[in-house]
Amino acid sequence: MITEIGAFMHKGEGLRLMNELHGDDKILGIYVEAGRTEDLFAFREFGSASENDIVTILVEARHATKIFDLVCGKIGLDKPQSGMVFQMPLHMQPA
Repeated sequence: MITEIGAFMHKGEGLRLMNELHGDDKILGIYVEAGRTEDLFAFREFGSASENDIVTILVEARHATKIFDLVCGKIGLDKPQSGMVFQMPLHMQPA
């Protein structure tokens, strides 16, 4: 079974994370997109919205917890307003 790990983080952190995880044989795929949010980060570059990176990582379920914890550590989730990370099996649909 495949698990999706999704992460929202500060602009520029997604590419850095992808470069760090590139070549890890536990990762089936990693994708980075850009977006804007009004309430995830306190710092706002452009008016009422701040830019952020949206990272999607696909892993086999047996590696999901290890990769999830690794992502949380690398983006600094121990600090306020540093992002958000979630995971779910791909056979489930978000509500």
